[in-house]
Parts: sequence; C-alpha cells; structure tokens
Amino acid sequence: MGKFDGKVAFLTGGASGLAERAAKDFAAEGAKVVIFDFDKENGLRVEKEIKDAGGEVLFIEGDVRKSDLVEAGVKQAFEKYETIDFLIHSAGILKDGMIHKLSEEYWDDVINTHLKGFYLTLQACAKRWIGYCKENPKEKIAEYPDRRVITISSQAAEGNIGQLNYAAAKSGMIGMVKTAGLELIRYNIKSHAIMPTLIETPILGELLSKQEGKWRKYYSGRIPLGIGESKYVSQVILFLCSDAAWFMNGEVIGINGGRLDKV
Repeated sequence: MGKFDGKVAFLTGGASGLAERAAKDFAAEGAKVVIFDFDKENGLRVEKEIKDAGGEVLFIEGDVRKSDLVEAGVKQAFEKYETIDFLIHSAGILKDGMIHKLSEEYWDDVINTHLKGFYLTLQACAKRWIGYCKENPKEKIAEYPDRRVITISSQAAEGNIGQLNYAAAKSGMIGMVKTAGLELIRYNIKSHAIMPTLIETPILGELLSKQEGKWRKYYSGRIPLGIGESKYVSQVILFLCSDAAWFMNGEVIGINGGRLDKV
C-alpha cells in the first residue's frame, strides 16, 4: 500500500528535472501520474521508466504557454482518471541576461512559461474542481475532496543578478499561491509554493559546467550543505500532498541547503 493509492498527480515539466523525480516518487507511492511537457522524447522516456517500475502513468505532449493545449491536456487527464488530486507546476526555463541587455523575447519566454503556465494549468484544474463542489454541495469545507496545488518557485524570487525575468516569475508565483490559498480553500483546495536553492537538474548542470566548472565550485562553497539533489525537493512536494500536511494552506517552503542569506 502506497500513501497515494488512488490519487492522481498532474505534473507540468515532468519530462526532466525536479518534476521527473517527483513523478517517479508519486508513482512509487501508488499515485496515477500524468506528465505534461513539450519534450516528447524525454516525456516518453520517463513514462516508460515509470511503467517499467510498475507505476501507472500517462504522458501528454503539450506546452504550458498555450491555453488550448493546457485545456486539452487537463481534459484528457480528467477523462482518463476522472479527476486530478494534485497539481504540480514545475515547467520552467532559464534565459538570463543583465537588465540593460535582457531581450523582450527572453522576458516573455520566462514569464510565460512560469507565470502564464501556472495560471493556465491552475485555472483548468480549479474550474473543474469548483464545478464538482457546486454540483455536490457540502455543509463543511473538509467534506469536499482534498486537492493540493504546488508550484516550484525559487530562492531567486528574492532577487538574483542577471535574472530579472526569472526572479520576477518566481516571486510572482508566491503572490499567485497566496491568492489561490485565499480563493480556493472554501473548496478544500490548498495551495503552496516551494523555494529551492540550487538543485542538480539538467538545465542547471549545463550552466554550472561552463568555464571548466567555475560556477559549480563557487556555488558549492556558498551553500553549507552543497548543491542539492532533486530528491530533497520531491520529498517536500510529496509531504505537502500528504495527509500530514492536510491542515496547511498558502505556505512558502524554503529548501535552502542550510543557507539563510542569499546565495
């Protein structure tokens, strides 16, 4: 018996990085997993790996920046599994640049992937959840189905040189989670954000490997516990979706590697 038997987790960006690890961990705990990502090659790879490990999974190719694709993806998940219990928004990109050099294209790509993508997936799920609650009214909030929303923010939300777009997107997510927490709790939908420090992922590994690993050495020395592993983020995601976090809403959880000031 897994702690998430019978539950359905919908993860954006699940073809790699943090959401890939979370998807595998959810599946290992009995959840049905839906991976929504535009990376078809890696999405199918993760789908196969989860199936080979005995898990139940569905890969849906789609782009979180496109409303019609998000709506179609969420609709497909609901049609297959009847609901989504956990929405995990992890889709993200890095397109850095100093303020005086940052292009409008880079700004739009990062904002649209992180913020618009979260808005579109949250809305697609929330309208279905709310519709169910209105069709099946209860006297007490706790009697409605238990839903969770988790978005991956970042320590960069507090500001980081060369990441005006990324910092804006990640801090914006916090405001969205706080608003969702206020609006949606009446339907027993709880929303949270996670703020990780530097975590080993494909996109970060590529950046840290530049200049003969100069930046890897630099950041490793500034984080007391070192650059993190994806399992440390996945463990918090699963906790926030578990019964142990049932009484929590609107929280912003730092995963900081022991460092309390800016990296």
